[in-house]
Amino acid sequence: MTISRDRLGRRARAGSAALAALFTLLLAGVVAAALAEGGRLALVRARIDRDGLRAWFLAEAGLADTVAALAPGSDFTEALAASSAPPAEEGAPWTYAAGFLDDGDESPDDPERDANGMVWLRISAFGPPPVRRRLEALVARDLDGLFPGAATLAGGVTELTEGFALDGRDFLAESACTMGADGQIRAGLALPEGSALPAIGRPEQIAGRGDLPSIAAVTPPDLTPLGARPEATRRPAGGLPPVLGGPATPAFTVVDGNAIADGTTTGEGVLYVSGRLEVAGTLAFTGVLAAAGGVLVTSTGNLLVCGALWAAGDPALEAHGAGYVRASAGALRAAARVAPLPARARVIATAEIS
Repeated sequence: MTISRDRLGRRARAGSAALAALFTLLLAGVVAAALAEGGRLALVRARIDRDGLRAWFLAEAGLADTVAALAPGSDFTEALAASSAPPAEEGAPWTYAAGFLDDGDESPDDPERDANGMVWLRISAFGPPPVRRRLEALVARDLDGLFPGAATLAGGVTELTEGFALDGRDFLAESACTMGADGQIRAGLALPEGSALPAIGRPEQIAGRGDLPSIAAVTPPDLTPLGARPEATRRPAGGLPPVLGGPATPAFTVVDGNAIADGTTTGEGVLYVSGRLEVAGTLAFTGVLAAAGGVLVTSTGNLLVCGALWAAGDPALEAHGAGYVRASAGALRAAARVAPLPARARVIATAEIS
């Protein structure tokens, strides 16, 4: 049989067209598969980005919660001893792990003891694998000690004569608290929850945050660890000397037992009395005045405090005489330089780590 050249040409062209169509179909399939894979990867990338952002917000929330849960204090030794550092590398989705690390402030270094009131806090926040975000923060203590009131008491008040004033507005320490400042306004009197209030002759004698009289119910800080600090200058029980530190040389003094100011005593810094403090003469103090056994101001006494007064015992404060306690952030900062005062934790800086 003879096949014409035209028929052979038509068959060749038909075969080429079929191959081209097949190639086109294959190419379209590859492109479709690539587009589908690209779409899938874009969705995965979007999910990872979304979950990564959510995990970062979780890490920041974990940082805020961890810092807020720290008890007021002067260092972070308890946090170092109780934490797992570094924190876990893996966890259930939408959970976080926290761990404290010492900043190497001792020589030789003790990773479970904080000596400078500053530590590293690491937070790991987990999403669905492989999502994980980690941040590291430098945490320190507030510059101001934790004193919610001009007078912060860990006990009750039995007497508060009209001649004795408590003022939580901020005053300038440099003026012996005679001039106002622009710092934090505290309560005039801060008492433990449920404490009985004394009879108050004039509401304005307790001024500060809120209405008059300015009285707040708080959980008072614990200053009793000051009594055991080795860097303090120790004095025996009995009468106070005429001078306990000055503007150029603020002092940290601990009296082992009861103390009495029956003459005229001035001081600056921190004075901690492990027993009861009786003021029968004049005691003018700038900084933090603390008495674990309470404060008694007799009818002849005149107590002048610029900074903060703290007292425990039953009663914590009994004022039959005259004077005042005026809050001063400047006086508290100066006192914190000579003694470790309890303060809240604060974040100084944060950074993401890989």
